[in-house]
Amino acid sequence: MPPDAKDPVPSPLSLMDEAGRVYMGPDKVFRAVPRSAARQVRALLASGLPDALAAEGLMPETRISDQVLPGGDFVLEHPRLPLVSYPYEWSYGMLRAAAVCVLDVNRIANRFGYELSDCQCFNIVFDGPRPKYVDLGGLAPLPGQAENWAGLETFVRSYEYPLRIWSDGGGFIARRLVAASDLMEHADYGLYRWPWLRYGAAAQYTKWRHGWYRYRESSRMTRERIEARIPFGLRTLAVKALQSGLLPGQKLDQQRLRAKVLNRPRRGPEGSWGQYQKGGASFVDTPRFRRVAKIITGEGLDSVIELGGNQGHFCDLLLSSGAVHQAVCTDADETAVDQAYVRSQAAGSKLRMAVLDFIHPMASPFGEPPVKRLQCDGAVALAVTHHLLLTQRVPIERVLKSIAAYARRFVGVEFMPLGLWDGTKAPPIPEWYNAEWFRTEFAREFDLTHDEVLEPNRHLFCGRIRAPR
Repeated sequence: MPPDAKDPVPSPLSLMDEAGRVYMGPDKVFRAVPRSAARQVRALLASGLPDALAAEGLMPETRISDQVLPGGDFVLEHPRLPLVSYPYEWSYGMLRAAAVCVLDVNRIANRFGYELSDCQCFNIVFDGPRPKYVDLGGLAPLPGQAENWAGLETFVRSYEYPLRIWSDGGGFIARRLVAASDLMEHADYGLYRWPWLRYGAAAQYTKWRHGWYRYRESSRMTRERIEARIPFGLRTLAVKALQSGLLPGQKLDQQRLRAKVLNRPRRGPEGSWGQYQKGGASFVDTPRFRRVAKIITGEGLDSVIELGGNQGHFCDLLLSSGAVHQAVCTDADETAVDQAYVRSQAAGSKLRMAVLDFIHPMASPFGEPPVKRLQCDGAVALAVTHHLLLTQRVPIERVLKSIAAYARRFVGVEFMPLGLWDGTKAPPIPEWYNAEWFRTEFAREFDLTHDEVLEPNRHLFCGRIRAPR
C-alpha cells in the first residue's frame, strides 16, 4: 500500500542531528528522538526551557506526540510555520534580527543550565517578521559554571562576518555567504578586512583566531581537566585564575554583544531601484490596488504571494482588509524587502517577506526550492512583466510559467500597454507588444477569468491554474 500523501516526510535539512531526524507533516514538524538521545531530550523537556522559549516567542511550542516514526524511541511535535524563507532570501534587517534571536535564546538557556551549541542560520525560521529558533537538538547542558559560550565562534562566522560585510555595502557577498553549507573561514574574512594578510600571513591569522576561541573556552574546563592537562607547577595558579575570572577574554558579555549587533548601521549603495523605491512605490491607497484586492477577496484565497512586490504595501492591504490570511511579499531588490521587514517588525504585522528573483531564483544544493516553500493559493505580479519582457527580454512563456509555479489556484498579472512609460515618456514599443498578444499568451497558460483595464498603463489579467492533464 503506498504511503499516505499526508504522511510526514524527512526534512532535507535534517541530516546529522544527534537528537533525531526531523520529519515534515502538513501542519506539524516531528522529531524522531532515538534511544541514544532519549534521556538527554527528556531532561531538556523537564527543565522547562522549551516552554520558556516558546512563551517568549523565540521557539515554536514543543510537546510529545503520539506519532510513530522510524528510529524514534519517542516523537516530538511542533506547529509547522508556513511559507518558510531561507537565509539567502533574507534582508539585512532579517539577518540582524536572526542574530539577536540566537543571542536571546542562548541568554535564556543559560538561566536553565543550558546553552545554544548549534546556532547556524538555517536553524532560524521567520514567523512573519519574528525569527524563531527551531532546532531543539541545538540546546546542550552547560558544563559546570561556565561563563563563556561554546557557540561563539560559530556565531561569529555565521552572523558577525556576513553582517560586517553587509554593513560595509557588500550585500551581494553576504547573502551568498549565508547560502553556503559551510561557514566563512577566519582567513577569508581576514583577507577581506585586512588585505595585507594576503602577503603570506593568512594561515597565521587563521591559527591565531582559532587559538583565541579555544583559549576563551578554557573557562569551561573542570578542575579534573585542568589537573590532567596543565603541568603540576601551574595547576594551582590556573585553577585560581579561572575561578576568579582574572584571565582576559574568559567572560562573555552577552548584552554588549547583542547591542553591538543591533547598533551596527547599514551602509552602502541603495541598488539600481533605490530612487524608484523612494519616489512612489510606497503609495497604496489607490483605486487600482483596492480593485485588485476586491477581486482577490472574491476568489476566497487563504494565501497570496506577490512577485515583485516592492516594499510590501499591497500585501499589507490584503492582510488588513481580510482578503487573505497569509501574504508573502517578494522582490529581487533587497533594499525594498528590508524596508518591508523594518516596517512590519515595528508594526507587528503578519506579513512575510523574501528576497526573490522569481525568474532566476537563488538555490541551495540542499533544502527545498522556493516554489515549494513559498507557493500560495494565489500569485500576483503587478507592474513587473514589462521590465521582464522589454528590458530583460525574457520570453513570455518563461514569465507566465514562473508565475504559475508559485500559485496553486489563482494568478493575477498586470500588462503594461505603454511599455516602459515612466509617466512622461517611454522608449518605442515593439509592434508585437499589445494587449491582444498578451491575452492570447495568458490564455495558453491559464483559464482566463477576468480582463480589466485599471489605469492607462495597467491592464489586469486574472486566471486559474489548470489541472494537470
